[in-house]
Amino acid sequence: MAGIDKAAIAFSIAIVAVGVGIAFSMGAAQDAAPVVSTPSVATKTVEPKAQADPFADIADKVKQEAPKVEEKMMEKPQEKPVEKTVKVEEKMKMVEEKPKEKAMEKPAGPTTHSVDIPVGTSVPGCEESNACYLPADITINAGDTVNWVNIDSAAHTVTGGSPADGPSGVFDSSLVMASAEYAFTFNDSGSYDYFCMVHPWMVGSVTVN
Repeated sequence: MAGIDKAAIAFSIAIVAVGVGIAFSMGAAQDAAPVVSTPSVATKTVEPKAQADPFADIADKVKQEAPKVEEKMMEKPQEKPVEKTVKVEEKMKMVEEKPKEKAMEKPAGPTTHSVDIPVGTSVPGCEESNACYLPADITINAGDTVNWVNIDSAAHTVTGGSPADGPSGVFDSSLVMASAEYAFTFNDSGSYDYFCMVHPWMVGSVTVN
């Protein structure tokens, strides 16, 4: 009986030793296994850097100089517009006075008056309507000139005087051919009759003031 008890005790001790060994080996295996850690996620947000404004300096300068410009504008005298209005009024007066000055001007100098010798006057008949010279009677100022133009195809004369009394000797064109002209300046006032020596029915007159 004593032998059996000793064998049972020895068997129990062996089982305990085997269990302890197994437990020990499993703990060592767990220690040797690699440790896997879960990756960490970064939650920090990076704020973008603010870009520098290239016109910031110019804008600041404009803001600083704006009050100075306003002060200069307030300091300037506002007299120029008044001067301009005065000048405009003076110009208007000058424009209004010019026509008056022209009205006060002396009459123009000596002028030239034209008298035609019409076509067909070489034949009697123009004397009936006093159209042998056109115009037949003319009034001018002293110093003016009368220019006779022969439009007829025949030659004529412009001779001071009358057919009844003959030439006066004051002026005489002699023969004025077709398309030719004769001019005479009357410096003295008075009444001057004239006629054509070739065709005595042709008469005219010049009155000089």
